[in-house]
Parts: sequence; C-alpha cells; structure tokens
Amino acid sequence: MKQFKTQILVATIASSIGASAAAQNYTVQPITTPDSVQNTYGVAINDQGLAALHMRIPLAAELDFDLISEALLADAGISTEFDPTTDELTYEQYLALVQRLDDRINGSLSTLRIAVNFAGDYDGQSTSLPALLNSAGNASSSQQNSADHQFLGLNQNNVRVGIASAPYTRFEHTFQPEAEEGGETPDPVTINYAQREFTSRALWYDGTNYQLLEPAEQTALGGESGLFDINENNVAVGFQSVAVTPQAQSRLETCAELESSTSASTTPYTCMWSAWHTYQSGTASNLSNRGSQLATNGSMYDMHATVWQLDAQGAVISETTYAPLMERIEGDDFHWSTYAFAVNNNGIAVGQSWTYYGDEPAVGGRIKMPAIFVNGETRAVTTSEDYFWGAATDINDDDIAIGYVLQNIQGTRRAVPFTYSVTDETFTTLPTLFVGSATYPNAINDQGIIVGSAEIDTQIDSARRRVGYYFDLNNPDQGLINLNEAIGCDSDYFIVSADSVNEQNQILVTATKEREYTDENGEVKSEQVAETLILNPESGEFTGCTSDEDKIVRQGAVTTPWGILSMLLIGGLITLRRKFES
Repeated sequence: MKQFKTQILVATIASSIGASAAAQNYTVQPITTPDSVQNTYGVAINDQGLAALHMRIPLAAELDFDLISEALLADAGISTEFDPTTDELTYEQYLALVQRLDDRINGSLSTLRIAVNFAGDYDGQSTSLPALLNSAGNASSSQQNSADHQFLGLNQNNVRVGIASAPYTRFEHTFQPEAEEGGETPDPVTINYAQREFTSRALWYDGTNYQLLEPAEQTALGGESGLFDINENNVAVGFQSVAVTPQAQSRLETCAELESSTSASTTPYTCMWSAWHTYQSGTASNLSNRGSQLATNGSMYDMHATVWQLDAQGAVISETTYAPLMERIEGDDFHWSTYAFAVNNNGIAVGQSWTYYGDEPAVGGRIKMPAIFVNGETRAVTTSEDYFWGAATDINDDDIAIGYVLQNIQGTRRAVPFTYSVTDETFTTLPTLFVGSATYPNAINDQGIIVGSAEIDTQIDSARRRVGYYFDLNNPDQGLINLNEAIGCDSDYFIVSADSVNEQNQILVTATKEREYTDENGEVKSEQVAETLILNPESGEFTGCTSDEDKIVRQGAVTTPWGILSMLLIGGLITLRRKFES
C-alpha cells in the first residue's frame, strides 16, 4: 500500500478566519427540541432537508418505584424516606434517577427498565419521534415503552436507518435458598426480573413502516445487528453477530447449568445478560501506556461488517459480510469484529476492524484501525506503527474516505484526521486547529467539504472543549473554520460538533445552549442542554468575530458541556451521532 503523509499544519482559529476570501458564513436554523426530551443531537441531513436526529432523556417517564431500589435512589440523591404516593421528585432528582436507569448504566435486571434514547426526524417544519418498537411515540418512556431507538444514517430517498433494542418485559423467578448447616429450610424467594427478545437489531424506516434485519447468530440474548448508513441504491451497511466469542462460550455453558438448579438466584437469561453488560463496558487496558483507557465496546459475539442490498420496502435481497484485517491468534478469547459506518453510491463501505499492533501479533496488542470494505475484501487504510487506534467515518462518491487515527503528540494521545483515496490508495493527514488538537471528521460531501469536531482548548487536560468545524479539501490554505465564528459572535449557541453536510453545503450541528427552568422553590435556575441546528450557507464576505474580545466572550459564553455531551466523545458502543467508532 502506498502511503503519503503531510505535515500536520498549525492552523489557529485566528489564522483560519484571516483567510476570509473563501470562508463561508452561515445562518442558523434551530430545530426545536420537543418538550418530551431534554437533549437533541444531530445525525444526518439529506438534500431534501430532512434531518435525522437523536433524542435523549425523557422528561415525563413513568417510574415504578416498586422496581427501584433504595440504593439506586440514594445514588441519585433521593432520600430513602421518599414516598412516591405523597412526595414529588425535584427536577434535579428526576434527571439524576433517569440517567441511572439508562440500559448501559443500569446493571440490575431486577430494577426498572425504561427507554432513554429516541430516534427522531425534522422535515423543515416539525420534529417527530415515532413509536417504532414501543406502543407509544413522542418519547413516552416506561416499563412498557422500554425499547431504545437511534437513527444513525439517512439517504436521499428519506429512508432512515439505525439500531433498536427490544422492549423489556417482566417475569418472576422463584428459588429455594439452601439451609445453613443444622438450620431450618428458608422460605422460597421470588425475584421480579426483566428480559427482552434481543439486544439490538438493524433498523430500516421510511417514515411510515419499519423493518428489522436479523443477524446470522442469535444463540445468546437474540443476537445483535445495526445499520449506520444507506445509499441511494438502497445499499445499507452496518454489522451483525456471526459467532459467539470463545470467552462468551465458556460463560454460556456456565449459565446453561442454571436451568436445572432450584437454589440459584439467577436464571440462564439473567446470567448471560449480566455478562453482556460487563463486556459492553470493557476497555483496552493494553493501551494504558498511551493515555487513558479506550472503550472497546465489547460483546459476547464476533461482529462482521455487513453490506446489505435492500429493496424499496427494506427487505433483504443479498448480503456480504467482511472479516477482520487479521485472523484472531490462539489464546485471544475476546470479540474479534469489524463494523461498517458509511457507504457511497459506488457501493464502497468504510469503517473499523480489530487487528494487532506491530509485526508480531500478540493478545496485548489488540487494536481497532480504519478499514475499507469493497468487493468482499477488508483493506487497511494505514499500517503505520505511528498510529494505534482509529476509524474511517465516511466516504464520498469520489471514493475519498475520511476518519481519524490516534497518535501520541507531545506525550498525550490525540486524534489525527485523515483522508484516504480508495482509488490511489493514498493516506493523507489533515490540518488541525493547533498541534495536539484532537480532531474527528464526521462527514464529507462530494464537493470535498469535511465537517466534524475538534478540540479548541490548548491546555493539556484529559477533557478539552470541542467545537464544530468545516474544512474544504479544495481550499486547504484557509485551514479549519470554527463554526461558532461562521455564525457570528452574538449567538446563544455553542457548536460542539458538526455531524453531517449535504450537497447544498447545509451543515447539521449539535450545539449547547443555556436553558432556564424554575425549581420546586420557585427559584429560576439554568442548565446546559444539547440542541440541533441546521446551518445554511449565505453569500457575502466571511466576517467571523469582529474582535479578539468577542471571540473570548463567545467561546466562554457556555460552560464546558461535557456532562451532557459525554456520549459524543469517542468511547461509547452507540454514539449519539452516526458512528460506532471506538
């Protein structure tokens, strides 16, 4: 493979703005967040102006306190003396409790399960939140409405794709505790548990009807699949479970033995679900010498990137799966997977694959790296040992892929953006706001406009503020443009991520905004929330902020938003946008 690397350019915010002849101004079109949810995040926008959205945290969830333990209440700052029949939660207590009921945080199946993630869309006038696998839409959340949904991709035919979980149902498990030596036989104990038909399914939705794509392997917890993107020819890409991992196979056998036990407090299902909950929060400890640990998005399955040819109704016509860049070595019992995150209209998919670092594969050298999926072959984007993690996140119809790789810069792990020409097999690093600014490209259009998220703070901290940016491959001298300055300095919003760009150069972004509310004592308080904006390009000379003082005020107008945007950071199994990249 040929590799070409350009020097990482030092493009400060000030110098980016100085190239005013080519930079673009934008007007802001807010998407109103429904009253039923706290936060809205951008996912994708097509040329018809349809925007796919991700909503989080229901504001009127139905809570069954019989299924919420005193320990969980205490963890949310709620007194154990709280009586739901006479007392009311404060707004802060409600949010703290609901966030702890999130499926990926809440590790007890005896506890209430609710939905906290909702797929939505905006048609230029209104936002809708379909029911999909729940009985009610509009972010209704309860034990009955406990299926999480996310849209992760969108095509020009207004077809949305994503991922969905099955809703939970409850069942009772009765067991006979064993008597202590010489003691009386205890009374039987009954525990109320939750269970669901499957962990995840690839979701196809045309605005009226939805389809779910079944994975190849469903032995444990119903298997897993997901869709991240779909092109205009109804070629959709994502992942599906293809085999139980060696590690999970041992757990599966242990859990199966519980079927014949009358004294076990757990069941085969709850035993396997507990394993899934542990695997999905795993980290790459072998990279501890290169910075804080990275989330590995573990599973009890090996996943394979899959390219599905669908018909106009979402039914599968054919599918092609892609194995990892290298075979799993002996002694490596963990998940060994690939994931496809985007596909262009030429049918070329891009994503991420597990592999091993260096020339001598070792279990301690497990890493994820960017990958291309084409004609049944999984290809590496780069094999340079300068990089030890990464993902390809999008590809346009000129077969130019974008993504990021992790590299040690000034002793700290940072994300370096890149482009990769599938035709020429050329790998090129891109400019950043400054040396050491972790930069994540999210999307690219056919005009070579790249949008993403980049660190703006220069101090060496583990968590630094990010801004949404755009970068024009055809005008590289202007550097990265901070979108907060492309919308002027008097905005109430602070753009933290640019999530999608269409062929009209409209950009879908996620921003934070200060919102006021009145607490139980009648006091007016404020909170930081995530909202989605559409940035519309306008003609005229780029002005940016008028002075350095304006820039400082503008960038400091909103406090650091990482509490509500933590899932935008690289590391979650399912991010709040369209990728799955760590």
